[in-house]
Formats: sequence, C-alpha cells, structure tokens
Amino acid sequence: MAELRHIREDEFVEHFSMRDFVGACDRAFVLYGKGEIVNPPREERVEKRERLDYFRLDMPAEQPGLYRMRKIIEEYSDVSAGNLSRREAYIGLEDLRVGREVRLDAGYITDMRTGAAGALALRYTSAKPVRRIGVVGTGRIARNIALACDTVFDLEELRFTSRKEQSRQNFIEAIGPQIGAPLYMASSIAECLAGVDAVLMAVPTPQPILQVADLAAIDNIVLIAGDSRTRQVASEVLEERQVIVDILAQAENSGEFRWARAEGTSGRIALARGEDGAVLTIGDIACGRVPKGRSAVYLTGMGAQDLCAAVMVYEKVMME
Repeated sequence: MAELRHIREDEFVEHFSMRDFVGACDRAFVLYGKGEIVNPPREERVEKRERLDYFRLDMPAEQPGLYRMRKIIEEYSDVSAGNLSRREAYIGLEDLRVGREVRLDAGYITDMRTGAAGALALRYTSAKPVRRIGVVGTGRIARNIALACDTVFDLEELRFTSRKEQSRQNFIEAIGPQIGAPLYMASSIAECLAGVDAVLMAVPTPQPILQVADLAAIDNIVLIAGDSRTRQVASEVLEERQVIVDILAQAENSGEFRWARAEGTSGRIALARGEDGAVLTIGDIACGRVPKGRSAVYLTGMGAQDLCAAVMVYEKVMME
C-alpha cells in the first residue's frame, strides 16, 4: 500500500487568503442547504487528563460521489482559566473519484474557516448595512474573525475587547497591519459594544458575560460556540430573537442549550422554523430561506466547512 500523503501547512498557507476561505465556507453552507453535502453530527468526548480537560472531536462530512472526510481535533485545556495547553488537528480526506486518500494539517484550516463562518453569518442575517462590528475576545479565533469581517464588509470600525491589557496590545500588534478597517481596542465589553451594528463572540467562558440588556440595541449577534463546557450569553438572549443553528444536534450539546435543558427552559429558545415547523439552519440562511433581521446565529462548527476548505487545498497541492 502506498504511503498516505501528508499535506503540511507550510505547503499551502501562503497560497490562500481569507477571501479564499470565505468562498469555500460559503460554498459549504450553500451545498449543505441544498442537500448536496451530508454532514452528520460530530462525536465529542470530554474527560480529565493530567489535571487538564481533554477534549476530542470527530467531525465527518461527505459530498457523495466526490469527497469524504473526517476531521479530528484533540485539545488539552484549562477552561476555568481560559488557557489552551496543547492542540492537534488533522483532516483525513478521500477523493472518491480516484480512490486517493490524503491527510492535511487542520489547525490553520479550522481557524480560517471559523472566522469566515462568523462573518458570513452576519452577512446572511443582517437586514441593514454592517459598518461597525464589536468582537468579544482577542484570541486565535478573534484574529481570524477580524480578517474575515474586513474581507466581507466595508467597515468603518472593528472593535475588540479583552479583560487583559496585554492581550489587547498583542492583538493589535498582530492583526492591525493585516487589515484595512480601523481597529479600536476597548477595555470593557460595554465600551466594545457601544454603537456597533453587530456582535461576534469567541471566548471560552464558563459563565455568561452578556445579558439581554447589553444587546438591546444590536440586531445581529453570532456566537462561535460548540463547547459543552462554555456559556457566553444569558439564556434570555436566545429567547428574545430568532436563533439559527448550523447543526441542531450539536447546538443541543453545547453550553447554552445544555444549561437551558438542565433548567427546563430549552423550549423557550426561539429556534428559527419553516412553515412546516422544521428547524432552519445556516444552510437555509445561505440559500435565502430565512428572513433577515434580529437574530442570533449559533455556530458549533461543521465538517462541511472543513470538507470544502480541504478540497480547495487538496486540489491546489495535488492537482495543479
């Protein structure tokens, strides 16, 4: 048997911009909405190892007759302190047309497609022009959100906040030279959200840091969620605006949904539904089946995104 080809990040990072990942992610959502990509719920495992939280994800997806993939992520972290100790991510991609299998490093792909998804979610749901965006968080995902929002929107300002001054300084030094939109680094959440048109959240916090009152003047929010151990917003936030998920089963296993279920309030979450009562998803938004307006998009991450991004990389590296 031939050795499995390993496509490493240093082979492809310089060939793809955020605009490329926005395009791949948009394609993933549209194909998912059309039923042309099969995206089963991921399998998740959380346990204690070496006094840290061990978190493993197995994320499958398939474009029948064309490609099949599985992405594996393994993390060691301290959620209470918001620290990530170690992380490994890879994608196993199978080209069904020729029977070829490859393995791709997935850290960069995951970060870029996650940022792209956040910006696309705002574009899909915003009924008004988005000129000023507030982002809670200054970590790895927040940096990619900055790149994606700068790519998708014509912005007057991007606002970011972190409780640590050094984190804010590191963020602006790292991302400031890469984007065209003016950056504003706020020392508090209230300052960050003042006057913005939309909000994205990407912080691994075990307790909610935003309440309904904090978001009263803001129509559109996007939560980069997906972890059963974290909650970013109070439950009432998901009760007073339409909520659009990427995959319902994954959302139901994530922090805000799990807490609501434990409290007996999950029936109050205002899930967007079609005329037949079926829950509408990010695929429905991408295909224009969800009205724009006041909403919360709850993103847990999809194998479909990784599939389309991995195919983009694979076709560049292996087929040119």
